[in-house]
Amino acid sequence: MRSFAACASLFLVFIATGNAIECEVCSNRAGMDCSGELVTCDQTVESCLTSIADYSFEGLDPIYNVFKDCSGVGAKNVFYRGTANQDFFQLRVEACQSNGCNKGPLQFPPKNLTLNGVKCPSCAVDGELSCEPTEILECVGEMTSCIYIAATFRVSAEPPIQSAFRGCASSESVEQFPVYPADVIQDIVTLIITKGV
Repeated sequence: MRSFAACASLFLVFIATGNAIECEVCSNRAGMDCSGELVTCDQTVESCLTSIADYSFEGLDPIYNVFKDCSGVGAKNVFYRGTANQDFFQLRVEACQSNGCNKGPLQFPPKNLTLNGVKCPSCAVDGELSCEPTEILECVGEMTSCIYIAATFRVSAEPPIQSAFRGCASSESVEQFPVYPADVIQDIVTLIITKGV
């Protein structure tokens, strides 16, 4: 009887292991793609995740980030764009549900630079957790809301830095603001999303 129970237990473990999804796991803080090993995810994981980000700051080369991993429960596809003064940010997250489905690069759709009639107060500062608007920004494309965010950001291999931004965003509410990898945005102090002026 014990041997039957042991065999049944092994069989159930074999079946459970066979149902676990395998995802590529890697990160790159200096490019738009990365490659890594296929990892068998935890049984609670139902999908693989790829997250790409593009930060463009006035006078500097763009900074690109990519993360691939087993996804958290309830992972959703996300596309977000925001701009403040001369800074621009975009994020795309894609979840997929088959073994190795997050291998290969992910790309952003083309930028839509058509004015949409929305105007937002704008400012951007590093080293502080607040900023006062210095100009009114005319929003473009899908960025139809105004955002004010102050938090600790890590956008490259450099140490995290406290920053504050006001500008245009594609999220229509705080609830729609995307969830970032934990080491990208930490300790959000202010997050306000409003309609444009």
